[in-house]
Amino acid sequence: MEKEVTTQKTNYNFNKYGYIAFVIAGIGFMFLKEWSNVIIFIGLALVFDPFDSKQPFPQRPLWQRLVLMGHAAIVLTALLLDIF
Repeated sequence: MEKEVTTQKTNYNFNKYGYIAFVIAGIGFMFLKEWSNVIIFIGLALVFDPFDSKQPFPQRPLWQRLVLMGHAAIVLTALLLDIF
């Protein structure tokens, strides 16, 4: 009789690390007042969703939605600062 061996698949989520790296780079460019680079890096950070990406946006907790909408507001503000 053989024992049944089960293995668990480990999921590595690198989205948080990518999100943090791009946000830090964007903040660095914010201090240098290079608004075009702020738009690029902070905007690309939204691609790396730091929360559960399988959960639809309307079903997420309120604080997660506020963080992501605030993040998008920062990108739009940097866009306006770059234009004007």
